[in-house]
Amino acid sequence: MVEKIKDIPDSPGIYIFRSKGKIIYVGKAKNLKKRLFSYFSSRSSEKAKRIVLEADKLEYIMVSNEREALLLEANLIYTHKPKFNVLLKDTRVYPYVTFTKDEFPYIEITHDKIPGAIGPFTSVNFLRTLLEIIQPILQIRNCNYDLSKVKRPCIEYGMKRCSAPCAGFISKFEYARRIDLARSFFTGNSKKLKKWIEERIFVYSKMEMFESALRLKKMYEKLEWFLQDQGVELPESVSLDVIAIESGIAVLLKVRNGMMLAKLEFEINGNYDDFMKLYYGHEEEIVERIIVKKRFKGMAEWSKMLSTKVKIADDEIEKHLLSIAYKNLQDHVKSAEFTNKSLKRLQSLLSLNAPPKFIEGIDISHTHGNLTVASVVTFEDGKPNKKFYRKYKLSNISKIDDFESMRQVVRRRYSKHPLPDLLLIDGGKGQVNAVKDALEEIRVEAKIVGLAKEDERIVFPDERSDLHLKIDDGALRILIAVRDESHRFATSYHYSLRDKEMIKSELDSIRGIGQKRKKALLKKFKSVNGIKKAPFEDIKKVVGEKIAQKLIQDLGKI
Repeated sequence: MVEKIKDIPDSPGIYIFRSKGKIIYVGKAKNLKKRLFSYFSSRSSEKAKRIVLEADKLEYIMVSNEREALLLEANLIYTHKPKFNVLLKDTRVYPYVTFTKDEFPYIEITHDKIPGAIGPFTSVNFLRTLLEIIQPILQIRNCNYDLSKVKRPCIEYGMKRCSAPCAGFISKFEYARRIDLARSFFTGNSKKLKKWIEERIFVYSKMEMFESALRLKKMYEKLEWFLQDQGVELPESVSLDVIAIESGIAVLLKVRNGMMLAKLEFEINGNYDDFMKLYYGHEEEIVERIIVKKRFKGMAEWSKMLSTKVKIADDEIEKHLLSIAYKNLQDHVKSAEFTNKSLKRLQSLLSLNAPPKFIEGIDISHTHGNLTVASVVTFEDGKPNKKFYRKYKLSNISKIDDFESMRQVVRRRYSKHPLPDLLLIDGGKGQVNAVKDALEEIRVEAKIVGLAKEDERIVFPDERSDLHLKIDDGALRILIAVRDESHRFATSYHYSLRDKEMIKSELDSIRGIGQKRKKALLKKFKSVNGIKKAPFEDIKKVVGEKIAQKLIQDLGKI
């Protein structure tokens, strides 16, 4: 690799170290040749020596200027997450808002950062609250139906929560205006929406539509109350980001037009300069001010590259917001410390080799033995990691049999997937022993405990006595969190299957609808409600004219 460096130009650019095809480090330099020679110097850092030792290939990309290098470096780090780079890791998955591309768009909440998405926001609950507030005001549709096939408004229109574009009750121009108001609101500009509401209240009052005016006035007051209840009262002119970094944690407050849109938490093994690169270098929204606690190397350069003011808090509002950011950071650090201590306590109490990094919880859900399902949830470092969650529909179980249900899911799960550091079973001695037997059948071993619901008693699969801990014990709190999450996940899956069965039973009651036609109808229209809203011609194409007429009559559509 040293020989190759001699041919590298004295230009700004990006350099990439690879090992077995995988990117292990990405860096930028004003002078590629000079920087890369430093990696092979006797005075290079320990990190540089480890990178050179592991790397088997060196690549570089020339760019025009330092800003281009910054953006390219940040995108490569974001995409490939090289092991030797400083990384920025979300402490949880944050939600975004998107508007669909339909002629009459609707709003979706997603956890994927896709082009055009607005966010991230603090939580899904926060977003749903925002939606609940603006839905009856703007009356944007909340269904995903093909509107060309729907000719009559649904109950949402009757409840004054939808403007019924499906029935032509609102023009494209007016609907697009409301979408624009919603988009502005989610980016923190509530002023446009409030002005629109005030204008409509005035018009309703002029036309002596006092009931409509009063209804809208109450919604306006609800909106005002929500905006004032965000924890800080700020002038509408305030738009800024506030960053606090300490103890490997970064907290970012996003304030737009006086509205606190998000409090985001990240794990970072770096400093302010690293955060700026990893967050703002990845094409994040840039605001007029970014507030930090203290000066850092490269601060002036960042202001220039981002065309914004990166500055120390110097007025009362900025100082107040910075104190809020640090309070959130300290609370997170305390919570993380408590979780780490609790995991170490679990190690001691349960005789584990190390604090359990991965804990998986299993639960069973059914209705009197029918539609038996199982869930497996995964906690990593004491926190849910939903990308590893799995759900199972269990077969050949027609009565209540939790033991066999546990055995079946354990065989299916752990004959294909690695075992966690600790396996938690929702149940007592019987369920724990059933799991132990199933693991022995597939010839694997795991650390297993059960949590008996009646008194939160920890149960072991051996001769050890049951363990009673105080309800506020950190070790027990982690186990309860895993158990409750596995129960929630199993129950929600069971309810979804039960609802589908209820839909099928509605179709079963209609003469002439057999299994083949029922399957075709559900494949085409997704639900009974979808069938009810579908045009007669579309139903006829699936089941024929005679059965379509009977189907519409029996579903009470006409």
